[in-house]
Amino acid sequence: MKKILFAAVLSSFIFYQDPISAHCQMPCGIYHDAMVYDQIDQYVETMVKAMAMLNDSKFSSARDRNEFTRWVITKEEESDNMAQLITKYFLQQKIKPGEDDTNKRLDSAHKLLFLLVQIKQTVDVKFVRSFAEEWDKFKRMFHVENYECEVGKAKIERLFQKAEDKLDQDHDHNHDDNHNHDHGQPKSPKK
Repeated sequence: MKKILFAAVLSSFIFYQDPISAHCQMPCGIYHDAMVYDQIDQYVETMVKAMAMLNDSKFSSARDRNEFTRWVITKEEESDNMAQLITKYFLQQKIKPGEDDTNKRLDSAHKLLFLLVQIKQTVDVKFVRSFAEEWDKFKRMFHVENYECEVGKAKIERLFQKAEDKLDQDHDHNHDDNHNHDHGQPKSPKK
């Protein structure tokens, strides 16, 4: 009899859901907004580096092929992790039905999820840049003002620039015709 009673009580706790009072996947205090934002910011940084490494791979050795494979796996796994984080944290908890900005937030979350698929399917850094830009807009919808420090923004921008420069270097034509800027050489005084 005790086993049946225990099973009934346990089942009622497991299967009972009160949609009125439930608001978190886990008890409050486990998730922290800053931690979630850090995870997604770190994802952006990792994907920029992944794209640069994947585009730079020459497959000249077994080590190169192994590293390439590991970057592809990282890109896949981290993109899936971010999709799960956006879904569980924002769609299931932070975006509330019926609020004034619900549709705007849902649209942005959907763009982020769609861009994650694009990132998985390509090695084009433009999709990571689009994700980063949409992510910045999305964060601001939750009143995260000036979350990223200027140093962090500059670091990510340098990574984007490096990855994009690498793609530009792979072009088979010369851009030296427009090389007309000053390299800091002292100019002779005019007389």
